[in-house]
Amino acid sequence: MSDIETNNETKNEGQAPQPKDKTTLIVLSSVLIVIVVVVGILLWKTNILKSGPKPLALISGTGPAIIIGNETISKSELNKQLNLQVSLLKQFFASQGKPFDPYSKDNTQIINQIKQNVIQGLVTLTLLGDYAKQKGITASDKEVNDTLGQLETRFGKDKFKTIVEESGMSMDDIKKQLKEQIIAKDVYTGMEKDVKVSDAEAKSFYDKHKAQFNVPEEVNARHILVKTKPEAEQIEKELKAGKSFTMLAMEKSIDKASGAKGGELGFFTQDQMVPPFSKAAFALKKPGQISPIVQTQYGFHIIQLIARKPAQAKTFEEVKPQLQQMLAQQDAKEAFEKLIDGLKAKTKIDIKVQ
Repeated sequence: MSDIETNNETKNEGQAPQPKDKTTLIVLSSVLIVIVVVVGILLWKTNILKSGPKPLALISGTGPAIIIGNETISKSELNKQLNLQVSLLKQFFASQGKPFDPYSKDNTQIINQIKQNVIQGLVTLTLLGDYAKQKGITASDKEVNDTLGQLETRFGKDKFKTIVEESGMSMDDIKKQLKEQIIAKDVYTGMEKDVKVSDAEAKSFYDKHKAQFNVPEEVNARHILVKTKPEAEQIEKELKAGKSFTMLAMEKSIDKASGAKGGELGFFTQDQMVPPFSKAAFALKKPGQISPIVQTQYGFHIIQLIARKPAQAKTFEEVKPQLQQMLAQQDAKEAFEKLIDGLKAKTKIDIKVQ
């Protein structure tokens, strides 16, 4: 299906409606340094200004920044970690064509949030590192190098090198950081493997949340999209004269993604397409039936029904494996957070910067 966002008033000509992304992201940890430990995404909404100089001195002075038990993180080390996050953020916004100035007053809130996330992340990684030592959990050089290779591939080797240099960190610093994060991730995954969800627990959840497992009615349809109504009227005449819908879609639809497949969009639910399109598609009752011309923000459509799937409720047996996995992840998340809280409670932590 076409790469566009549905139910959006922005017009993207040459593309068809597409289902909305309904993925739910569960934040398990605030540990965000180079890679994400466990699960976590930080979304920023701000005004973007020009890029500032490098490297930054977001924490002024010298001496200890954080004392965690017997371990000390200096202000210099904390600045490197903050610079790494800022460098990554600058790269993200640069990829969107929007430079980012960490010194701007408009971005003070973002910088303060970065500081708090990095400080809490370093505390968490340090505590988990000590815990992992006691449990004999470690990370091999191969795991570290493989992860580093993935980052270099993701950003591009030269760009990643620039990010590291902007932060004031060395590649050895990055490898040390990666090792700590892999170990922390392994602590979590070990907990997840240890969690066992019984059939009875899964069935109890299913019975209490049956509505979540209802699958709404779906249709599979094909369409032809053109820019103007006269073009759509001409195609309508050709269809009535007996021309193939799929061939006309391949020849004339400006939605090239679906056009290459004869206009086919695949199965979708009513709320996954923009309302005028959904209303017309779901009004079609028999396979092969063709809609009148439909106007949306993308242009003018003619839709043909391919098939319908009635609404249905998935049985417990159908959803049991996914349900047990989801419940196991929830239990592991709670156990992981409880572990971190417990480690914090019995460790003297002195954060000397704000």
